[in-house]
Amino acid sequence: MKANLWGLVVNGILTPKYFAKVEQGLRAKDAQKGLAVVKRILASTDEEFGSRRFILDQILEFGLSHQPWDQWARWTDHMNSSGFGLLQIPTEFADFLLFLSKQGIETSLEIGVYAGATSYITAAVLQRANPNAVYYMLDAFDQVVEYDMFASVLNLKRIIPHTTADIVGQEFDYVLVDADHSYIGAKTDYLNVGRYARKIVAFHDVHGHEYDHQDGGIVRAWSEIRAANADKHTIIEFAHNPMRWMGLGVIVKGDAQGFG
Repeated sequence: MKANLWGLVVNGILTPKYFAKVEQGLRAKDAQKGLAVVKRILASTDEEFGSRRFILDQILEFGLSHQPWDQWARWTDHMNSSGFGLLQIPTEFADFLLFLSKQGIETSLEIGVYAGATSYITAAVLQRANPNAVYYMLDAFDQVVEYDMFASVLNLKRIIPHTTADIVGQEFDYVLVDADHSYIGAKTDYLNVGRYARKIVAFHDVHGHEYDHQDGGIVRAWSEIRAANADKHTIIEFAHNPMRWMGLGVIVKGDAQGFG
């Protein structure tokens, strides 16, 4: 079988366009699976929606992006074969989503959405908690997968291609900073928009030391922002990896609900 496939490649029968088509098909299949998860969350009972096990199961069913990182290997059985999927440690993300669902969020902004997986499942959780919740997706590049399909069931708004420089000072209940992981990039996104969040501003990869070479990266930016807010706001970290990798850092303006 492998020999026959290689012969087709050598003879030019299977071209890069063929493989691109196959990859597109895989992404579409994984996106359909993700859409089923989104619909399941939206239709969940109160008991299901309040269950960590239920939320975690939906994350694992949605699937993770196939990546080669050593610390990612634990979740191999939950990886999608295409590049579409979550780039979140499942247990961290489940706890974060449960927490976020209790904060009365109506408007959200995700800075740096990549293919859109995190946006879709977060929007589903927030919309299940509040049917009027609207989720804004911002990115400098358009790599979003199947936006129209997910927007048919979710209250999504695109701000693509744009950066936070285009929306300086705009206020949202919740803001996630997950774009440029350099020190200046993460700090700028916070100063442009994140600090104006009415309820919550969160940062992904607060233990992402792989970006330390960029003037200290997101780790330095989070450390400074956390210290600047510690005397007036609640600071929470969702960080489960023993190697101090990834992690979600959260600043809550006011009383944090459903945590403790």
